[in-house]
Amino acid sequence: MKIRRRTAIGITLIVLIGLTSWGLVGALEEQSYIDQGKAEYHRGNYDAAIYLFNKAIELNPDNHYLYNDRGLCYLAAGDTDTAISNFSKAIELESDFAKAYYNRGLAYFKTYYSPAGYGNMKLLDSAISNHSKAIELEPNYVDAYYNRGLAYNQFFHYYDKPFSPEINETYNKALADFDKVLELDPTYVLAYAGKGNAYYRYGEFDNATAEFNRALNSTYIILQKSGDPGLAGVYASRARNYKEIRQLNESISDYINARELNPEPMVLLTILGHQASNYQIIGEYNKAIELCNEEIALPIFEWYPYAYYAYTLRGACYYELGEYGKAISDFEKVIEEYESELEAHAYMYLGMAHSEAGNETEARAAFESAVDLYNVTIEVGGWVGAGTYNDRGLCYLGLDEYDLAIPDFEKVIELEPNYVDAHSGKNLYIEAYKNLGIAYSASGDKDKARDYLEEGLRLANEQGLEETATEIENLLDKL
Repeated sequence: MKIRRRTAIGITLIVLIGLTSWGLVGALEEQSYIDQGKAEYHRGNYDAAIYLFNKAIELNPDNHYLYNDRGLCYLAAGDTDTAISNFSKAIELESDFAKAYYNRGLAYFKTYYSPAGYGNMKLLDSAISNHSKAIELEPNYVDAYYNRGLAYNQFFHYYDKPFSPEINETYNKALADFDKVLELDPTYVLAYAGKGNAYYRYGEFDNATAEFNRALNSTYIILQKSGDPGLAGVYASRARNYKEIRQLNESISDYINARELNPEPMVLLTILGHQASNYQIIGEYNKAIELCNEEIALPIFEWYPYAYYAYTLRGACYYELGEYGKAISDFEKVIEEYESELEAHAYMYLGMAHSEAGNETEARAAFESAVDLYNVTIEVGGWVGAGTYNDRGLCYLGLDEYDLAIPDFEKVIELEPNYVDAHSGKNLYIEAYKNLGIAYSASGDKDKARDYLEEGLRLANEQGLEETATEIENLLDKL
């Protein structure tokens, strides 16, 4: 008898292979423990199931199936370390036990999304190697291909373009795994969502939309095989992709669906952050702040390693609303309490908030701190995104150093970042034209200022960015 149980980690679906029956009928007492253990597992009574499998193992400590079964109970209960130990014991007893390798791979992946392991890429390497071993032993192991593809997906993101040859190879491996899943089982529609996430993370947003739509054309299959959490994961993934292609109403709708289907705290943490960003982009700053507050209030938020994103986003919204004291408080919190890649960004916003509040000394100090940090980032070399040049340029504007600001905004245009910045909610490419207009106007070159502002206005209208267009129109009126 096999139990097939599916669950979700964050908004990423994990297929959980069920308990396997011990093939030989042993002593009646031992079999009774096994049967009762499986029954308790089905009921979600994992402690009771573990107790019963312990009793069975006492009677037959060399039965590799029992360690696998007990490992699944620990995995379902959230004790991934003990689950891994049990799967490892099963493998020690039976080195060709494909299901134990597969389940150990799931446990490593689940650990990657836990407080103890969040962001530890070595855990993904372990997940991949275990799934690969399961596939080596059972070449048609469809779930192993699927979950290996999910692990590969975590290694690339379009923010890090241009990609190295190694990352491009990983991306192709992910797509190949999802294609293999569909070859082995055409009804495995979650593989379309897996491909959608691969395309999204690689920056192929139109392809991603098509794959998510294909998956959601079969919602009944997703519900049948994976329940509400599985369907929530697909909606949340499509929502994130819609956000990148500026279909914000569709993104908001999909996040609402995802939240209703799976309000589990780890999932909710992600949904609230992305949904707050959606409302920031469309200028509904109070709604964005409300969602940030809800995110910060979650008990799980205390260990979240990227908590500073919520404070940064909320601070930016307070700034846009003219609530500079609250903005200053949030950015000071990011700077003082977190070591993050957003420290320079927080200093930049802190300078802007102090400047608007009339605190010129504090504003200059914050801008100078931001510039120092951005200089280090740029001087180190390697890949430097448009956001770094944009933010340093804004700091130079705040310091009235227009000759230094202009080359930074020109660099932004050269890099052509035709996407909305996750931290400011603005299109950096269009913002660069606007900011060049501001810099040239302040330095006395009104003709160049007008040229850049008019081009920025054209682009803003073309993309339907009404708030940006209004800002530029006001600047043109003042020339």
